[in-house]
Amino acid sequence: MITIKEIASILGLSPTTVSNVVNGHTEKMSNVTRQRIEEALIQYGFQKAVHQEEYGKALKLISVDFFLSSKENVFMDPFCSELLNAICMKLQESGRYPVCGIPKEEEEICRKLQARNIEGGIVVGFHPWECEDFVKRAGKPVVFVDCGEGNYDNVGIADYKGGREITEFMLKQGHRKIAYFCDKKSPVSSTFERFRGYCDALESYGIAYNNKDYYYLPDDRHARREALRSFAHNARKEGYTAVFVVSDFLANEAISIFFGEGLKVPEDISVAGFDDNVYARLSRPMLTTVRQFVAEKGEEAVKLLMQRIKGEEIIAKSFKLPVELIVRESVRNING
Repeated sequence: MITIKEIASILGLSPTTVSNVVNGHTEKMSNVTRQRIEEALIQYGFQKAVHQEEYGKALKLISVDFFLSSKENVFMDPFCSELLNAICMKLQESGRYPVCGIPKEEEEICRKLQARNIEGGIVVGFHPWECEDFVKRAGKPVVFVDCGEGNYDNVGIADYKGGREITEFMLKQGHRKIAYFCDKKSPVSSTFERFRGYCDALESYGIAYNNKDYYYLPDDRHARREALRSFAHNARKEGYTAVFVVSDFLANEAISIFFGEGLKVPEDISVAGFDDNVYARLSRPMLTTVRQFVAEKGEEAVKLLMQRIKGEEIIAKSFKLPVELIVRESVRNING
């Protein structure tokens, strides 16, 4: 590729004069000289080199991190993929570009946020007690998704309402021994609110929660399937007639494992999920579940972050989007 210096030599002009035309500084130049240089630039196919720094200055970047390193294939989870899609589309409307990651350590997110071009971040997967300190260390606006409530910005959903409504629905169908399946060893973060709704619904029917009814489903696929098989073998003996699973993905897997072990849904046991994503509709039978509006969650997270970046006044730091009970075939009425 021909250079400014080479074109200057061909025309018998100084490189500075040619450079001024390339960069649009022609106010003090004669029209004849400017025209000669422009024609030469076209004739010799000159292309202006754009330094990486100039590209960087033109881009406004937002860090988007899914702190879910223990989860298998994060973006194969319909929740994560739908959320990311909504975030990307909304950022595009604001003239921003996402820099996505699946970090294993908090410090990875912090380091990324220190980059000059990063204006702020959206983070999924923190525990509530981690968020406030992280925001102080980040030094830039950060909005969390599904990370509880506190002195930080978070967009969540009415998890408690969803957990309570779906448990009450099963209770109304005559179920009294309802297991709770969760992907956490103990109920934390947003799953705690779902769990609390489950417990309060039981209490409203005079049923005391028993720790034995809490079943942990490990991240490791093989260990998780063994846990589901073990439950299927003992469900009748333990008297369970229903299961509330913390996500549709896990509920769909549970139904499949139960079927393989001779435990039919809903004839032998009813199963309910949470999310109302593609797994709820692909499940056979289709899942009774709680619908959350994931795309709206991503859009609201971007809107809140942009308000912070622009320095706008914000009344509410955290807010919860509504949920909706969706009744399908996976829960059977056993009254009478």
